Amino acid sequence: MLATIITSIFSFIGTNIDDTFVLAVWFSQVNGSLRRQDIVFGQLIGFEFLVLISVFAAYGLSFLPTDQVGWLGVIPIILGIRKWFQYRYQTDAAHEEQKVKAKLKRDIQAEKPSSLLHKLFKPEMMAVCLVTISNGAGNLTVYIPLFTEYSVLELAVTVIVFTLMTGLWCYLGYQIANLPLIKDKLERYKQILIPIIFIAIGIYVLLESGVLG
Repeated sequence: MLATIITSIFSFIGTNIDDTFVLAVWFSQVNGSLRRQDIVFGQLIGFEFLVLISVFAAYGLSFLPTDQVGWLGVIPIILGIRKWFQYRYQTDAAHEEQKVKAKLKRDIQAEKPSSLLHKLFKPEMMAVCLVTISNGAGNLTVYIPLFTEYSVLELAVTVIVFTLMTGLWCYLGYQIANLPLIKDKLERYKQILIPIIFIAIGIYVLLESGVLG
């Protein structure tokens, strides 16, 4: 069992080392609409989805063509382009107006119970979830062969370890985002850096997965 835990830890680190930086980018954008818990839950849901797909595929029960998952790389590209347009055409006045509208919206929502559907499918959380899935598409090539060798108990232990490591990764991403140098650079150049980072992630996923070839 100890060997399974150690293997799980190293498998997670080896396949998700870049996620700390991606999470740092998300945490640098925390505001009235994107909250820290949205990032954490989005990351958890996205990663657990990848694990679930890997488990199904390992036992021949996959309901998705795993060789086509790389096409999810278009999601961060779309988000990057959307961010660029938001930053490019958002004037200071519009930004202030948006903040006022967001505050009014929060006040209205506070006066009435939020729907369960809105909580479960909050757009900001789903965006984090989808980027996590697309960025982790390559993880399937590691997890599927690994899981085929595991018993049910070993799979359960691996899922627990992966979940704990995901929480740790969120903490590391948050800490990186709040390092003075990185926080200052991301805040100062976010109009350029954040769109480029998301687009680069998408291009990398598309190329690394081989779906374009």
